[in-house]
Amino acid sequence: MPIAENYTALERAVFECACAGCESIWVTVNDDWMPLIKKRIGEYVFDPIFYYRQYEIYPSESRKIIPVFFVPHLTKYRDKKDSLGWGIINSALYAQRVTRGISHLLMPDMFYAAFPFGVYNPREILKHRSIISSKKRFALVYEEKSITDGRRLGFTFNAADISAIKNYVDEEGTGVYKQIGEFVKGDMNAWSERLPTEEQHSARHFPLEKVFKPLSRFSEDVATLQLSWYYDISSWENYRKFMGSEYTLERPKPLEQTGVLHPAGVDDD
Repeated sequence: MPIAENYTALERAVFECACAGCESIWVTVNDDWMPLIKKRIGEYVFDPIFYYRQYEIYPSESRKIIPVFFVPHLTKYRDKKDSLGWGIINSALYAQRVTRGISHLLMPDMFYAAFPFGVYNPREILKHRSIISSKKRFALVYEEKSITDGRRLGFTFNAADISAIKNYVDEEGTGVYKQIGEFVKGDMNAWSERLPTEEQHSARHFPLEKVFKPLSRFSEDVATLQLSWYYDISSWENYRKFMGSEYTLERPKPLEQTGVLHPAGVDDD
Protein backbone atom coordinates (compact mmCIF):
# COMPACT_ATOMS: atom_id res chain seq x y z
CA MET A 1 0.00 0.00 0.00
CA PRO A 2 1.60 3.33 -1.02
CA ILE A 3 1.90 6.08 1.59
CA ALA A 4 3.99 8.40 -0.60
CA GLU A 5 5.58 8.43 -4.03
CA ASN A 6 7.52 5.17 -4.45
CA TYR A 7 7.16 4.46 -0.72
CA THR A 8 5.02 1.68 0.71
CA ALA A 9 3.61 1.04 4.18
CA LEU A 10 5.82 -2.03 4.64
CA GLU A 11 8.95 -0.10 3.69
CA ARG A 12 8.07 2.51 6.29
CA ALA A 13 7.84 -0.24 8.95
CA VAL A 14 11.21 -1.67 7.87
CA PHE A 15 12.78 1.79 8.00
CA GLU A 16 11.31 2.29 11.48
CA CYS A 17 13.17 -0.82 12.65
CA ALA A 18 16.35 0.61 11.13
CA CYS A 19 15.77 3.91 12.96
CA ALA A 20 15.28 1.97 16.19
CA GLY A 21 18.77 0.49 15.83
CA CYS A 22 17.78 -3.11 15.09
CA GLU A 23 20.71 -5.35 14.17
CA SER A 24 18.50 -7.52 11.98
CA ILE A 25 14.92 -7.23 10.73
CA TRP A 26 12.51 -10.19 10.55
CA VAL A 27 9.31 -9.90 8.52
CA THR A 28 6.53 -12.47 8.87
CA VAL A 29 4.87 -12.83 5.47
CA ASN A 30 2.70 -15.44 3.74
CA ASP A 31 4.48 -17.71 1.28
CA ASP A 32 2.56 -16.42 -1.74
CA TRP A 33 3.56 -12.80 -1.05
CA MET A 34 7.17 -13.48 -0.12
CA PRO A 35 8.78 -13.29 -3.62
CA LEU A 36 7.13 -9.94 -4.40
CA ILE A 37 7.93 -8.38 -1.02
CA LYS A 38 11.50 -9.68 -1.02
CA LYS A 39 12.06 -8.18 -4.46
CA ARG A 40 10.67 -4.83 -3.30
CA ILE A 41 12.51 -4.60 0.03
CA GLY A 42 15.72 -6.44 -0.84
CA GLU A 43 17.81 -8.39 1.63
CA TYR A 44 19.16 -5.44 3.58
CA VAL A 45 18.68 -1.79 4.44
CA PHE A 46 21.15 0.81 5.63
CA ASP A 47 21.28 2.13 9.17
CA PRO A 48 20.24 5.81 8.86
CA ILE A 49 22.68 6.90 11.59
CA PHE A 50 25.66 5.65 9.59
CA TYR A 51 24.29 6.70 6.20
CA TYR A 52 24.88 10.45 6.37
CA ARG A 53 28.53 10.57 7.52
CA GLN A 54 29.46 13.61 5.44
CA TYR A 55 32.81 14.19 7.17
CA GLU A 56 34.09 10.70 6.42
CA ILE A 57 36.73 10.45 3.69
CA TYR A 58 34.74 7.66 2.06
CA PRO A 59 31.18 8.01 3.41
CA SER A 60 29.81 5.02 1.47
CA GLU A 61 32.33 2.68 3.13
CA SER A 62 31.21 3.59 6.66
CA ARG A 63 27.58 2.65 6.06
CA LYS A 64 26.16 -0.12 8.23
CA ILE A 65 24.05 -2.84 6.64
CA ILE A 66 21.05 -4.30 8.47
CA PRO A 67 20.01 -7.69 7.03
CA VAL A 68 16.31 -8.32 6.39
CA PHE A 69 14.88 -11.84 6.71
CA PHE A 70 11.45 -12.94 5.44
CA VAL A 71 9.85 -15.81 7.34
CA PRO A 72 6.48 -17.62 7.12
CA HIS A 73 4.31 -18.51 10.08
CA LEU A 74 5.63 -21.58 11.87
CA THR A 75 3.69 -24.58 10.59
CA LYS A 76 2.35 -25.56 14.01
CA TYR A 77 0.72 -22.12 14.41
CA ARG A 78 -0.86 -21.78 10.95
CA ASP A 79 -4.64 -21.45 11.07
CA LYS A 80 -4.40 -21.75 14.86
CA LYS A 81 -2.73 -18.61 16.21
CA ASP A 82 -1.70 -16.67 13.11
CA SER A 83 -3.29 -13.33 14.00
CA LEU A 84 -1.70 -9.95 13.34
CA GLY A 85 -0.27 -9.80 16.85
CA TRP A 86 1.03 -13.34 16.68
CA GLY A 87 2.96 -12.40 13.54
CA ILE A 88 5.17 -10.26 15.79
CA ILE A 89 5.81 -13.21 18.11
CA ASN A 90 6.42 -15.46 15.11
CA SER A 91 9.20 -13.19 13.85
CA ALA A 92 10.82 -13.16 17.30
CA LEU A 93 10.62 -16.96 17.56
CA TYR A 94 12.34 -17.33 14.19
CA ALA A 95 15.06 -14.88 15.24
CA GLN A 96 15.63 -16.89 18.42
CA ARG A 97 15.69 -20.23 16.63
CA VAL A 98 18.07 -19.19 13.85
CA THR A 99 20.55 -17.31 16.05
CA ARG A 100 20.54 -20.09 18.65
CA GLY A 101 21.59 -22.52 15.93
CA ILE A 102 24.65 -20.38 15.19
CA SER A 103 25.67 -19.40 18.71
CA HIS A 104 23.92 -18.59 21.98
CA LEU A 105 26.02 -15.40 22.02
CA LEU A 106 24.06 -14.13 19.00
CA MET A 107 20.62 -14.62 20.54
CA PRO A 108 18.74 -11.31 20.90
CA ASP A 109 17.61 -10.26 24.36
CA MET A 110 15.30 -7.43 23.24
CA PHE A 111 13.00 -7.11 20.23
CA TYR A 112 11.45 -4.08 18.53
CA ALA A 113 8.12 -4.43 16.71
CA ALA A 114 6.73 -2.19 13.95
CA PHE A 115 3.47 -2.32 11.99
CA PRO A 116 3.00 -1.44 8.30
CA PHE A 117 -0.51 -0.03 8.88
CA GLY A 118 0.56 2.22 11.74
CA VAL A 119 1.84 5.35 10.01
CA TYR A 120 3.94 8.06 11.67
CA ASN A 121 7.38 9.58 11.16
CA PRO A 122 9.91 6.88 12.09
CA ARG A 123 12.70 9.44 12.39
CA GLU A 124 11.15 10.62 15.66
CA ILE A 125 12.67 7.62 17.44
CA LEU A 126 16.27 8.20 16.26
CA LYS A 127 17.18 10.14 19.42
CA HIS A 128 15.85 7.33 21.63
CA ARG A 129 17.96 4.47 20.28
CA SER A 130 19.94 4.10 23.50
CA ILE A 131 16.74 3.48 25.48
CA ILE A 132 15.34 1.14 22.82
CA SER A 133 18.49 -1.01 22.87
CA SER A 134 18.60 -1.17 26.68
CA LYS A 135 16.99 -3.77 28.94
CA LYS A 136 14.16 -1.35 29.73
CA ARG A 137 10.91 -1.79 27.83
CA PHE A 138 9.96 1.00 25.42
CA ALA A 139 6.68 1.93 23.74
CA LEU A 140 5.44 4.63 21.39
CA VAL A 141 2.35 6.48 22.58
CA TYR A 142 -0.21 8.65 20.84
CA GLU A 143 -3.07 10.33 22.72
CA GLU A 144 -2.22 8.21 25.78
CA LYS A 145 -2.72 4.99 23.80
CA SER A 146 -0.13 2.32 22.98
CA ILE A 147 0.15 -1.29 21.82
CA THR A 148 -1.71 -2.55 24.91
CA ASP A 149 -4.69 -0.47 23.75
CA GLY A 150 -4.60 -2.01 20.28
CA ARG A 151 -2.73 0.85 18.58
CA ARG A 152 -0.32 -0.11 15.82
CA LEU A 153 2.60 1.62 17.51
CA GLY A 154 6.18 0.42 17.91
CA PHE A 155 7.30 -1.20 21.15
CA THR A 156 9.96 -3.47 22.62
CA PHE A 157 9.66 -6.79 24.43
CA ASN A 158 12.03 -9.46 25.70
CA ALA A 159 12.29 -13.26 25.78
CA ALA A 160 10.33 -13.48 29.04
CA ASP A 161 7.49 -11.50 27.45
CA ILE A 162 7.38 -14.00 24.57
CA SER A 163 6.83 -16.85 27.01
CA ALA A 164 4.17 -14.89 28.92
CA ILE A 165 2.31 -14.03 25.70
CA LYS A 166 2.48 -17.63 24.45
CA ASN A 167 1.06 -18.95 27.72
CA TYR A 168 -1.67 -16.33 27.79
CA VAL A 169 -2.77 -16.98 24.20
CA ASP A 170 -2.81 -20.73 24.86
CA GLU A 171 -4.95 -20.26 27.96
CA GLU A 172 -7.40 -17.82 26.39
CA GLY A 173 -7.69 -19.46 22.98
CA THR A 174 -9.73 -22.50 22.08
CA GLY A 175 -8.64 -25.71 20.40
CA VAL A 176 -10.72 -28.24 18.49
CA TYR A 177 -12.38 -29.60 21.63
CA LYS A 178 -13.62 -28.12 24.89
CA GLN A 179 -13.72 -29.81 28.27
CA ILE A 180 -17.17 -30.68 29.62
CA GLY A 181 -16.28 -32.95 32.53
CA GLU A 182 -13.61 -34.97 34.26
CA PHE A 183 -11.22 -37.01 32.16
CA VAL A 184 -12.21 -40.67 31.75
CA LYS A 185 -9.53 -42.89 30.30
CA GLY A 186 -10.67 -44.51 27.08
CA ASP A 187 -13.87 -42.43 26.78
CA MET A 188 -13.27 -39.20 24.86
CA ASN A 189 -16.96 -38.23 24.84
CA ALA A 190 -17.16 -38.27 28.63
CA TRP A 191 -14.99 -35.22 29.21
CA SER A 192 -14.77 -33.24 25.94
CA GLU A 193 -16.82 -32.33 22.89
CA ARG A 194 -15.89 -30.95 19.49
CA LEU A 195 -16.44 -27.24 19.04
CA PRO A 196 -18.24 -25.80 15.99
CA THR A 197 -15.83 -24.98 13.19
CA GLU A 198 -16.19 -21.22 13.65
CA GLU A 199 -15.28 -21.50 17.35
CA GLN A 200 -12.15 -23.61 16.88
CA HIS A 201 -8.73 -21.98 17.34
CA SER A 202 -10.16 -18.63 18.42
CA ALA A 203 -6.64 -17.20 18.89
CA ARG A 204 -6.55 -16.63 15.12
CA HIS A 205 -8.92 -13.71 15.65
CA PHE A 206 -7.39 -12.14 18.76
CA PRO A 207 -6.95 -8.35 18.40
CA LEU A 208 -3.65 -6.70 19.27
CA GLU A 209 -4.75 -5.58 22.72
CA LYS A 210 -5.59 -9.16 23.69
CA VAL A 211 -2.42 -10.77 22.32
CA PHE A 212 -0.23 -8.26 24.15
CA LYS A 213 -2.29 -7.96 27.32
CA PRO A 214 0.51 -9.55 29.41
CA LEU A 215 2.59 -6.42 28.69
CA SER A 216 0.10 -4.17 30.48
CA ARG A 217 1.42 -5.24 33.88
CA PHE A 218 4.66 -3.39 33.08
CA SER A 219 2.95 -0.13 32.12
CA GLU A 220 4.56 1.83 34.96
CA ASP A 221 8.08 0.62 34.11
CA VAL A 222 7.99 1.36 30.39
CA ALA A 223 9.87 4.26 28.79
CA THR A 224 7.52 6.02 26.38
CA LEU A 225 7.73 8.49 23.53
CA GLN A 226 4.75 10.67 22.60
CA LEU A 227 4.40 10.87 18.83
CA SER A 228 3.46 14.14 17.18
CA TRP A 229 1.02 12.41 14.80
CA TYR A 230 -0.25 8.92 13.96
CA TYR A 231 -2.72 7.24 11.60
CA ASP A 232 -4.02 3.69 11.53
CA ILE A 233 -4.50 3.02 7.80
CA SER A 234 -5.90 -0.51 8.16
CA SER A 235 -9.29 0.76 6.97
CA TRP A 236 -10.15 2.64 3.78
CA GLU A 237 -11.61 5.60 5.66
CA ASN A 238 -8.50 6.08 7.80
CA TYR A 239 -6.27 5.64 4.76
CA ARG A 240 -8.15 8.45 3.01
CA LYS A 241 -7.78 10.64 6.10
CA PHE A 242 -4.02 10.13 6.15
CA MET A 243 -3.56 10.72 2.42
CA GLY A 244 -5.61 13.92 2.73
CA SER A 245 -3.86 15.17 5.86
CA GLU A 246 -1.15 17.78 6.22
CA TYR A 247 1.42 15.13 7.13
CA THR A 248 3.63 13.73 4.40
CA LEU A 249 6.46 11.23 4.20
CA GLU A 250 9.19 10.76 1.63
CA ARG A 251 11.04 7.61 0.66
CA PRO A 252 14.25 7.68 2.77
CA LYS A 253 17.59 7.37 1.01
CA PRO A 254 18.75 4.37 3.13
CA LEU A 255 16.04 2.37 1.33
CA GLU A 256 16.98 3.42 -2.18
CA GLN A 257 19.78 0.91 -2.63
CA THR A 258 18.38 -2.59 -2.34
CA GLY A 259 20.34 -5.70 -3.08
CA VAL A 260 21.26 -9.28 -2.24
CA LEU A 261 23.58 -10.29 0.60
CA HIS A 262 26.22 -12.83 -0.34
CA PRO A 263 26.34 -16.03 1.73
CA ALA A 264 29.00 -16.29 4.44
CA GLY A 265 32.37 -17.35 3.06
CA VAL A 266 31.54 -16.31 -0.52
CA ASP A 267 33.45 -13.51 -2.25
CA ASP A 268 31.46 -10.50 -3.38
CA ASP A 269 32.98 -10.84 -6.85
